[in-house]
Amino acid sequence: MASKFRFVRDTVLREGIERAFDHIVDLLALSESSNYSDLAKSSFRKTVIIHTASVIEALLLHLVRTACEKDDLVREQWILKDRKILHEIDSMTRIVAGKQRKVIEDVDPDIMNLGQINIFLRDKNVISETLFKKIDRVRVLRNEQHLGTNKKLKEYSRPDLEFVFSVAKKVKELCERKAQ
Repeated sequence: MASKFRFVRDTVLREGIERAFDHIVDLLALSESSNYSDLAKSSFRKTVIIHTASVIEALLLHLVRTACEKDDLVREQWILKDRKILHEIDSMTRIVAGKQRKVIEDVDPDIMNLGQINIFLRDKNVISETLFKKIDRVRVLRNEQHLGTNKKLKEYSRPDLEFVFSVAKKVKELCERKAQ
């Protein structure tokens, strides 16, 4: 069977994406099966969201590596140095003066997480603000998986999956266009 991700030239990355995609397909069938309770189906959907977010992250990492030149792999940030408090308005607000210095750091795509990759690609105008927001919503959905940070357990629905899949499709299409 031909790869659905032929545009990914890195064979290890492509194979990892394909394996995750195959796993998603298997879990999707389980999430729709009448053999499981609604709670079990929600758990399958939760796992599908985690894997789909991983595919999105891998495709975005591929974009960083292929759509950005070496000179683009920097982050500029203004740092306030030699800060002096001019006036304290209250315990929460101060007026300060200081010297700002632009710091330019190299970006290592291999240690960036989904949120960082998403911000980087938006700031470099590789992805639109609309796609940025959708990817960020996927990131939030995926991060809701952390049991220790939840105030309430979330049930994952078919619309959650449809949304995540629609974002994955848009990211894949963008990668394919950029590869041409």
